[in-house]
Amino acid sequence: ILKNELIYHKDYKTRFTAITDIIKYIELYYNQTRIQKGLGYKTPRQVWFDFYRQAA
Repeated sequence: ILKNELIYHKDYKTRFTAITDIIKYIELYYNQTRIQKGLGYKTPRQVWFDFYRQAA
């Protein structure tokens, strides 16, 4: 998925920019949209929105 969504669509000039872009993708997109068993099969974003919706 990472290769299809990120790497094959860009031409990186240095290894540092590639690594930086991959880390941003994993931390800011993939980990936030991935369903996790420990969160009751919800994404971290869903849990966050549900928490703040109940607090309001």
